Amino acid sequence: MTSKLIESKINRQNILNNEYAISEVQNFFEFEQVTFEGKIRFLKEEIATFFEVDTRTIDRYIERYNEELTYNGYEILRGQRLKEFIELHNSKVNDTNVVDLPKTIPALGVFDFKSFLNLAMLLTNNENAKVVRNIILDISIDTINRKAGGSTKYINQRDEDFLDS
Repeated sequence: MTSKLIESKINRQNILNNEYAISEVQNFFEFEQVTFEGKIRFLKEEIATFFEVDTRTIDRYIERYNEELTYNGYEILRGQRLKEFIELHNSKVNDTNVVDLPKTIPALGVFDFKSFLNLAMLLTNNENAKVVRNIILDISIDTINRKAGGSTKYINQRDEDFLDS
């Protein structure tokens, strides 16, 4: 199933559209990042550190999968929203976080949790991303299983599959 998650945009989106499962995955990780406009936000540098890759790798994935990542919550902040984000981010920076953001940048790309998970599904040869994918699948299947009364074996199982078992 993990390989199908990596290879298929539709399968990735099926997982990412399950808001209840995504919420469960977010609770599992308990990230202490900046919450802006009701969503956890990650900087590219934080994502690169988590996956132990260079920021240029993240840039390449943003360029290649921009439409998919944007659909799932990656965005470029500008203007007043950027100013508010920088103020919030800089007020929460501590010894373990990225340095203060400069107040004069014209734009800043940020990931929300859903786009972070999307990127984990796209980073095919990354061990940390593989761990994240396995967690996503385990929690998603468990969540669907609870909702379906305990008879789900795989994510795309249809109602007629319940009748055959």
